[in-house]
Order: sequence, then C-alpha cells, then structure tokens
Amino acid sequence: MEPSAPTDRPFTILVADDAGESRQLLARLLQRFTRGRMFLSIVEVRDGAQALSAFRAYSPRLVFLDLDMPEMDGLSVLREIRTLDDRAFIVIVSGVSSAKNVNEALALGAGAFVVKPYSARRIIGVVQKYEKHCGQALLTHDEE
Repeated sequence: MEPSAPTDRPFTILVADDAGESRQLLARLLQRFTRGRMFLSIVEVRDGAQALSAFRAYSPRLVFLDLDMPEMDGLSVLREIRTLDDRAFIVIVSGVSSAKNVNEALALGAGAFVVKPYSARRIIGVVQKYEKHCGQALLTHDEE
C-alpha cells in the first residue's frame, strides 16, 4: 500500500470577532506562536454568519468565536458547528464571563472559554490544550 499524497489544504484556524482590533490581535498572536509552521492559514471574519460560512468552506480544526457577534452569537455558531463537525476544537472568547455562558459553552462542546482582555500566556495555554486534545503540534518550540 502506497502512502497517501500530502494534502494541499492548509491547517486552518478561524478567528471570528466583530471587534476588529480584538480579532487582529488574536490573529497576530496566533501567527507569532505558530511561525514557521507550513500550511497554516488564519481566516478572520466579523460576524457569526461569516464564521459559519468560513467553517463550511475551510473546515478549520481550531476555532475562536467571540460570544457577542452580529448575525449569530458565538453559542449559536458553536451549536451549528457541532451539527457539522464534532472534532473541531472551539474556543469561546468573551468580555463577560457569567457562569451561565461558560457552562453553556462547555455543555455545547467548547474546548475552552477565554475572557477578554486575555494575555498571550492564556492564548498559548489554549493552543497547548488543543495540542493535547488533538495530538497535533502547532506552537513553535521557543513559545512552548
């Protein structure tokens, strides 16, 4: 049996947040922590409907969803993603961390809940949790 050909499709991280500054900051942090990783793509979107469309188009393995977005909130997007894919590692990001929101996100299958403002160390921790969950290394050695 011959080994399968490598895929041309990049490993995709989806970042969905209606606040442009927050979205861009998170994307920059992820790029910095994963620099040098081949076939990595970070897709940024502004609302829940775009997040769902991007999920369908790119099949990201790691997804960051803002809780409060126009069109569809993060929990609604999470709910829809889970009907499509139960393996993607989904992180809910929010400026408010009520016990109700955290519990609902985790019950719906979120892998983590991150409260804004977050530190770079917190994002590294979430990516490390993804790595343990999925058995796939993303972080560059000097960031671990």
